[in-house]
Amino acid sequence: MKKVYAVFAILISSLVLLAGCVQEKPSEIPTLTVAYLPTDHHAALFVACDNPDLFKNKYGIYLKAVKDKEEYELYKGDKKIANVKVIKVTEGGASIMNLMTQGQVDVALVGNPPVIFYIDKGTNAKIIMNLHTEGSAVVVRSDIPANNWKEFVNWIKEQHANGKQVKIGHPLPTSIQYVMIKDALKAEGITYTEDPNNKSAMVLLMNCKGQKTMPQMLAQKQLDAVIAWEPTPEIINSKGIGKVIAYSEDLPSSTGGKWTDHPCCCLAASEDALKNKREAVITFAKLLKDATDEINKNKDLAVKASIRWLGTDEGVEKDSIAHIKFDYRLDPVIPQVIKFVEAMKLQGLMSGKLKDASSEEAKNLIFDMQAYNEIMNG
Repeated sequence: MKKVYAVFAILISSLVLLAGCVQEKPSEIPTLTVAYLPTDHHAALFVACDNPDLFKNKYGIYLKAVKDKEEYELYKGDKKIANVKVIKVTEGGASIMNLMTQGQVDVALVGNPPVIFYIDKGTNAKIIMNLHTEGSAVVVRSDIPANNWKEFVNWIKEQHANGKQVKIGHPLPTSIQYVMIKDALKAEGITYTEDPNNKSAMVLLMNCKGQKTMPQMLAQKQLDAVIAWEPTPEIINSKGIGKVIAYSEDLPSSTGGKWTDHPCCCLAASEDALKNKREAVITFAKLLKDATDEINKNKDLAVKASIRWLGTDEGVEKDSIAHIKFDYRLDPVIPQVIKFVEAMKLQGLMSGKLKDASSEEAKNLIFDMQAYNEIMNG
């Protein structure tokens, strides 16, 4: 009987130890899928990926490369927080938000208008941090006799008087550039269309499905002008194909004034990722915040990283980075984001959640201020 009790005691002890082992099993490391566009607007990501020692030693949050430009491990001190999969999307922000809607992207470096458009349509996503302001430009062909926005507007009117329609290219519908050029033309009383069969409008807006073809289309005179995000304007300018006649912050707004300090790209996250991968999302965002601080101390970090990630020339990047204001703060840009919502309403782009939303309702639908505060205060 004593032997039976002894065996039973051993079994119980073994089960307790096994249970303890099961409880101590570490939780599964999540994979965070991050999408970005080929633009130096997203230099914070490039700088964070390219300078692991800087961020490890100074901030304690850093990325360790597994496969350059594609796979990384996110660490906070000695603790591995997540596996990070980085994917480049060339077409534009709408394509990124479409992937987020399909559950293929957790976090996106993307323009505000595409996020707004998809939230309006029902995508469960939130903006959790700003990335920068400004950073786009209107570029006209080098042979067009216009050197500033007002001269370009007058040239459009002259062409219309002579029975000619001006063609302006944009990256993609719902892109920030698409929204801004329509708003600027409206402010000037310039009529526009997206229908090539409509010859009565002064301007035909053409979807370039990204920016890769813009230099060629200008060179071949398929377009008279483009509105594009950096560094494309500086690339076109450096090749002598076109010339910058207005940076986005100088464009007029149909609601009055100019788009000075307008927000452009932000950090958006799916609500599923915010719920189920929250530590990874917040930690990654903090890293981009730290990278933004480092860029503002030393712009050469952004120049060098952008050259490596985008394949651009040093001169192009120096000119381009000079026209981007890196700033992660949401508070200063929220009123401007709501201004985008109003502009998009006037353009007929809002038909869902945001169509009849007040400014406060729109703010609550678009932003996750709790997540933002965690990023700022952590």
